[in-house]
Amino acid sequence: MMAEERAVVEVEACTKSFDAGAGVVTAVDDVSLELVRGELVALVGPSGSGKSTLLSLVGALLAPTAGTVRFEGTDLTDLDDRQRTALRATRVGLVFQTAALVPFLTAAENVALVGGFAGMATGAARSRAEQLLTELELGARKDHRPGQLSGGEQQRVAIARAMLNEPRLLLADEPTAHLDRQRGSQVIELVAQAVHEHRCAGLVVTHDERIASQADRILRIEDGRLVDG
Repeated sequence: MMAEERAVVEVEACTKSFDAGAGVVTAVDDVSLELVRGELVALVGPSGSGKSTLLSLVGALLAPTAGTVRFEGTDLTDLDDRQRTALRATRVGLVFQTAALVPFLTAAENVALVGGFAGMATGAARSRAEQLLTELELGARKDHRPGQLSGGEQQRVAIARAMLNEPRLLLADEPTAHLDRQRGSQVIELVAQAVHEHRCAGLVVTHDERIASQADRILRIEDGRLVDG
């Protein structure tokens, strides 16, 4: 395998359990998968199937109870909290169910804001933010605040924000949950575009088969386990 085709994320026999008080709940059960550059993978499953927990393991937000998660060859269990935070700030982009934009900042300011966490200079972050908003057809609205943008436009700003640090991995957790079908489809199309054009690995969590069909590959999860078909 060529170096540039090497998996960005390798998950091997991962399990994640939580103490629920009345007993232990296993949210992810012996899962293995790979995410490679330039490919958007959809993780599909019903509510409570373990989708978001698996996404959190892949994105270094949670540590597995058992098994291994490697990010570009580095075993995440070997990193302390500070190192994991630094990895997320510089190499992972996150898009959530809601755009979660700062209401008193403009679109460009919201995107550039995360540059500080990645160690970017203010001017460079602002320039990169404006470039990304233009790519996502929001250049003319870069100075608008979230309240002046539609839900779909806000999610496009969130995608730009996630791409600011030129991540190796783009994660999207139910990014279309609060959008109608047409706007949701447009958002996933833009996520796929970002993954393909910027050559990062992508994982989108969804319960919507129509949304999943826009990904390059579909994985299905039930009761914490990946299933065929």
